[in-house]
Amino acid sequence: MNQTNVRLAAAVAQARNDPEYQAATRGLPCSLALQSGDDATLTAWEGQPAGVGQAVLLKAPTKTWEKILCTSPPPGYHSFSAALRFAQGFAALGDPLSIAQSLHPLERLFEILRGQIQAPDHQIDRRAIHGYYADIELPGGKTSLYLEEAGQGAPLILLHTAGADARQYHGIMSDPALRERWRMIAFDMPGHGRSEPLAGKAWTAPDLRRDDYLAICQAVIRQWAKQPCVLIGCSMGAAMALYVAARSSEDVAGVVALEAPWKASGRLSPMLRHPQVNQAAHNPAYVRGLMAPQSPLSMRRAAAWIYSQGGFGVYANDLFFYSEDFDAPAHLAGLDTSRFGISLLTGAYDYSARPEDSQRVAQLIPGARYRTMPDLGHFPMIENPRLLLDYLRPELARLENR
Repeated sequence: MNQTNVRLAAAVAQARNDPEYQAATRGLPCSLALQSGDDATLTAWEGQPAGVGQAVLLKAPTKTWEKILCTSPPPGYHSFSAALRFAQGFAALGDPLSIAQSLHPLERLFEILRGQIQAPDHQIDRRAIHGYYADIELPGGKTSLYLEEAGQGAPLILLHTAGADARQYHGIMSDPALRERWRMIAFDMPGHGRSEPLAGKAWTAPDLRRDDYLAICQAVIRQWAKQPCVLIGCSMGAAMALYVAARSSEDVAGVVALEAPWKASGRLSPMLRHPQVNQAAHNPAYVRGLMAPQSPLSMRRAAAWIYSQGGFGVYANDLFFYSEDFDAPAHLAGLDTSRFGISLLTGAYDYSARPEDSQRVAQLIPGARYRTMPDLGHFPMIENPRLLLDYLRPELARLENR
């Protein structure tokens, strides 16, 4: 057995004793195995009951496994989902349904392979964050949105990612220095987090469309903030922050777009609401693979946990806007920085809105600034908020000065 296989075998043994991996595989019918080159396979899970379900085999050349086993693997080798798309010679042999049902333990296994075993707590002091329910008038009628605020000063609206809620921004909203200068406002979209679905739309909400999303953002700015706002959005929220700036510039005083997509075709998967796939296990794992391997395990878990609590179909509905409806070259035409500053920041480990995609978006916008964040992924404000603040503070200071 070569040295790589020895390390793989040791990691598999650790996985079998890992509480999260054990919980993720409990009752999983398909077996899971790994193979390096032409060596014998290593069984990571026998299936329950053993030998009855389909088999999922992860197969790759030895050099590819060596990169995956690094403490800080290069982008494309940092998660199961990333490796499936980008790692040289990596393949997952098995039917798509079995792979989807196994996504949670497979993503946890990749964390264990690179040595993320323990999860030291990273506490956030949330005492300065205050929540409210506000009645907001929308084109289709009144709705009750849950909003959170922290700080004082110029209004700063925080837009969460697809399928998530305002809790993603607690690490930013709790920062004392930002609270001294900014009135930070984060809200849960209808049917997300603590906001109720729109009237009559529980379990039957349609796919999110860009102009419906725009109307919600305009309503919060005009009816709650009551003045032009700086917008920070991530992923879906980044796309919308830029769209608001392009279509409703009178409501905007600046934009920081985190993980802005160009056109993220293919991100919407039928497995996100498949009747034979556990949405509370699969969907968090679907986003877990987008985070940087250096991000603390406890924060990665916190980011994924929000997705485990999402309502039926909510994430998939949002991804219609993000993956199918939004098209940067078509929808951001004419946007420039003559009235307010625009900055784009993207993590190097994000394979959904890749750095080169966000850079192309920045190049569409005369005067926009762009920067790649080398040690962050798709959810920087929750997977590593302290590190994000190092990139965010200069951009907010620039917008404040303007």
